[in-house]
Amino acid sequence: MDLSEQEVAALLHSATHGNDIPLQTALQHFGDIACLLNASEQDWCACHALSQTWQLTFKAVIARIETGRLQEHERRVVGSLRDLGVDVLLPSSASYPALLHHIPDPPALLYRRGSWCDLNTPQVAMVGARRASIQAQKLAHTCARELAACGLVITSGMAVGIDACSHAGALESGHTIAVLGSGIDQLYPARNRRLARQILKQGCLVSDHPIATNPTKYTFPKRNRLVSGLSRMVIVVEAARRSGSLVTARHALEQNKELMVYPWSAAHNQGLGCLDLLADGAGLIRDVADVWLALAQTDLAIELKSGSVINSDSTPDLSTECQRLLQLLGDAPVSSWELSRQLKQPIARVQEHLLELELARRIAVSGTGYVRL
Repeated sequence: MDLSEQEVAALLHSATHGNDIPLQTALQHFGDIACLLNASEQDWCACHALSQTWQLTFKAVIARIETGRLQEHERRVVGSLRDLGVDVLLPSSASYPALLHHIPDPPALLYRRGSWCDLNTPQVAMVGARRASIQAQKLAHTCARELAACGLVITSGMAVGIDACSHAGALESGHTIAVLGSGIDQLYPARNRRLARQILKQGCLVSDHPIATNPTKYTFPKRNRLVSGLSRMVIVVEAARRSGSLVTARHALEQNKELMVYPWSAAHNQGLGCLDLLADGAGLIRDVADVWLALAQTDLAIELKSGSVINSDSTPDLSTECQRLLQLLGDAPVSSWELSRQLKQPIARVQEHLLELELARRIAVSGTGYVRL
């Protein structure tokens, strides 16, 4: 059986049973899969950071690959990769998400499946309670739909509740990425399999677990760091004090990501985790306009409505709405609320156009309003 380097990497990863460190150590020492395959006994002996046990494990896999005598479970791994059209992304690959290079524990391999290939497109993560309130479900769906309509990719974990509502909202107007707490071939939970099929057509599934890994209570926390790691901002829609969403929020803070939450009543137990995050300094979301305001303060350089990165050396063609906004701006700061009143447009829509103009370097924030550059 002729194998690609990506398939070899997947077989080596499978041999670790989800322990990324041995494969990361081997790749760092040898440089790439080709060098690892061609390593001599002397080269292996020089790999002092890798224990002898793991060296023997990897060398046994490579020997089976070279002789074509793969074990049955290894043949199933290769078969799943090919049958499902799974891409295996190595850290050295240009397709590997650039943001993951900057988190404390980047995955040794990333598995991607679906129609959406660009994992470097700016993403916003949305997470929250599995037993979400009706109000929270509506907030997640609406927010995801409006953000996706303006070119952002919505990333979540495909759990029931807020995750599923976020994916569904994004699918109505744009793209979404689901990060799995299992192998890329295991669609969990079963009730979201229809949603997963929709995501495959209009987004993609991502996992850093080896093929055939079943979901367990240990695989989901590992998944959560990728949800935040892939994203520029993490939004917690609704979370109790012992919610798994708070794990994602903690990863966001450790990864220096923007963290925003919806405020809930102190009598709403399902939202107390959000109130705690607010008390600790997370950003407040009253409506989608607050998300745009927070994004405007970051170096997020996307061109709204198309989702493509703006070239800072050029000025994109401005829409009629943006041109009207520019005509209302001058040297004196004008607030978004005043612009909304003058244009007779919803504040959220005005904020979208203001962010577009700011990213195009046509306006700037000054005091309590915006000025024309």
